[in-house]
Amino acid sequence: MDDDSGASLPHRRQVLRAATASVLGAGAVTAAGAGILRALDSPGSRPGSRLQLQADGGSQVGILERDLRSLHLAESEPGIWQTPALDTSQVTMVGFTWRDAVRPPKILVRFRTSGGWSLWRPAPILRDLPDPRTGEGIGKAGTSPLVVQPYRRPADGIQVRVTGSLPPELSITLIHAARLAADARIATEAARSSAPSTLRAAGIAAPTIYSRAQWGADESWRDPTPRYNNTILQAHVHHSASGNGVAQADVPALIRSYYSYHTKTLGWADLGYNFLIDSFGTIWEGRYGGADRPVRGAHTLGFNAASTGLCVIGDLDQVPPTPATLDALARLAAWKLSMYAGDPLGSVAVTSEGSDKFPAGRVVTLPVIDGHRDTNDTACPGGNLYPQLPNLRIATAALLAAPTLALAQPFVVAGKAILGRTLTVTGGAFTPTSATVSYLWTRAGVPIPEATGPTYVVAAADVGALLGVVVSGFVPGATPISQTVTASKPCRSVPVVTLRAQRRPPGQVVVHVRIAAPGVAAPDGQVVVRIGSRQRKVRVEKGKAIARFTDIRPGRSQVQVTYSRGTSIRSGSAVGWVR
Repeated sequence: MDDDSGASLPHRRQVLRAATASVLGAGAVTAAGAGILRALDSPGSRPGSRLQLQADGGSQVGILERDLRSLHLAESEPGIWQTPALDTSQVTMVGFTWRDAVRPPKILVRFRTSGGWSLWRPAPILRDLPDPRTGEGIGKAGTSPLVVQPYRRPADGIQVRVTGSLPPELSITLIHAARLAADARIATEAARSSAPSTLRAAGIAAPTIYSRAQWGADESWRDPTPRYNNTILQAHVHHSASGNGVAQADVPALIRSYYSYHTKTLGWADLGYNFLIDSFGTIWEGRYGGADRPVRGAHTLGFNAASTGLCVIGDLDQVPPTPATLDALARLAAWKLSMYAGDPLGSVAVTSEGSDKFPAGRVVTLPVIDGHRDTNDTACPGGNLYPQLPNLRIATAALLAAPTLALAQPFVVAGKAILGRTLTVTGGAFTPTSATVSYLWTRAGVPIPEATGPTYVVAAADVGALLGVVVSGFVPGATPISQTVTASKPCRSVPVVTLRAQRRPPGQVVVHVRIAAPGVAAPDGQVVVRIGSRQRKVRVEKGKAIARFTDIRPGRSQVQVTYSRGTSIRSGSAVGWVR
C-alpha cells in the first residue's frame, strides 16, 4: 500500500476560514450561504453576545469554532477555569480541540434547553483517531463530540468548565444539523425495510446499508481520493460516546454533524468510521470508498491498516446496546469478514503502527472482532457493549457457518400484459444454484389461486389490474429469500370490433360500431370511421358509436374502423362494405 498523504488538508483549512455564510438561527437557514465560518474572535468579545452558528445553503449543517479564551474563560480557583453562561443559536452537538499537550484537559459542559440547565457532562477524550502517517489532523487533539439530550430539544445556551490543564489553542466547536425533508423518509424506509442488499461476499448477502447520499453527505468536504488497505484482518467495535435519546428521523442529521466535526474541525480526510449502526439496527455507510472495499478508516490509532471500524451510535457506558444493534453488528461483521476468510472466533497477529497502548512495530495478537479498548487506552466501546463482544463473535460465526442463500441475479417478467398473452419469469438466479425456486403470481397484490409456475396466461379477470409474481428461493437451514417482480403496465383486453353500414338515400351512410372487450363491462374510447377519403372521429360510449356520412357517391365503398384510447383495452380495427 502506498504512503498516505495529507496534501489536501490545507485546502480544507481554507474552507474552514471562509467568512461568507448564512446564519443558522432558530433552526432554519435564513440566507444563501457560501461556506463554513471558523470564527476566532479577539479576547475582547462582549460578554453576553449571542453565538451564531454558520451554515452553507446546501448541507444546512451550522458550525461555529471559537477559542475558549475569547469567550471569557477565567480561572475561578486554582486549576479550574470556567466560562460564563453563553447564549447561542440552536446547538445540538459540541466538541473541543487543542494543540497536542502532554496533559489533556478535563472538560465539563452543560446545556440550557427549554427545560432549563442540564447537569454537567464530561467530554471524553477522543481516542478514535487516524494514524499520523496519513497526515489527517496532525498536531490536533480533541474530545468526542457530545450531543444535547434529548436531541430534538436543541440548546440555546452553554457553559464550559476546564480542570487539570489549559492546553494551547483550546477551542470549542458548536454544531447544529437541521433535519432535512429526506431524513424522515429514509427513517420510515429503514423502519420497515427487510430487502436484502445486492452486495454479496462468499455467498453472504450484505445487510441493508444506507449510503452516504442517503444520509446527506456533502462530498466536497472530504479528500477526493480514498485510501485502501490491502486486506481486512479485524473488525474494531466502537461507540460514539456522544449521548443517547436520538430519534430515528434525526440519525442522518447526527451523522452529518459527526462528518462536519471530523472534517472541518479535526481536519480529517473524511468521517473516521467505516460504518455506523444506530439503536434501531440501521447500518449507515461511513468513510467514502465503497462499502464492499477495504477502505482505510481513522478510528483505531495504530491499527487502521488492516481493519474496518464499526461504530455504534450512542453512549454505551450509559445504556445497553439494543437487540437490533447487536443483530446488525453480527450481520455486518459476518459479511465484511467473509470477504477475507476472517474467523470471528479466532485471533490474528497484527503489527501496531503506534498507539497509546502498543508502540510502533510491536506485533500484537488480538481477537478478529475486538473492542477499541483492546488496542488503545480508552473505555470504548462502553461498559455495556464490551461484555457483549463474546456473544457477538458467536453470532457472527453462526451466520458464517449457516447454510447461505443469496439472490445472485434479479428476476424479470418478459412478455406483454395483454389478454391471452403469456408472461414468463426469466433472467434471475439464486446462489447456490441448487436452491428450490417457487413462484406465486398476484393480481393487484392478491395471490392468484393455482398460478404457481414460471409462466402465466393473462385472463379476463386480470384486465385493468397490475400483475406481479413473488419468486422465492429455498435452501434447507437458510432463511428463504423472495423477490417481487411487477409487470410494467396494467393488463389490457383485446377488443372485438364489429360494424354495420346502412345506405340511406339520397347519398347518406350510417355506420354502427360495436366494441366488445372481455373483462371490460362498458368499453370507452374512440373510433375513426373512413369511407374512401372521408372520415369521422366518434366517441365510444358503453361499447357503441355511430358515424354519419352524407354525399356518398353511388357504388360499392369500403368502410374502415380504427378503435383506440379505450380504458384497459388495446387498439383494434374492422373492415366492411357499403353498397
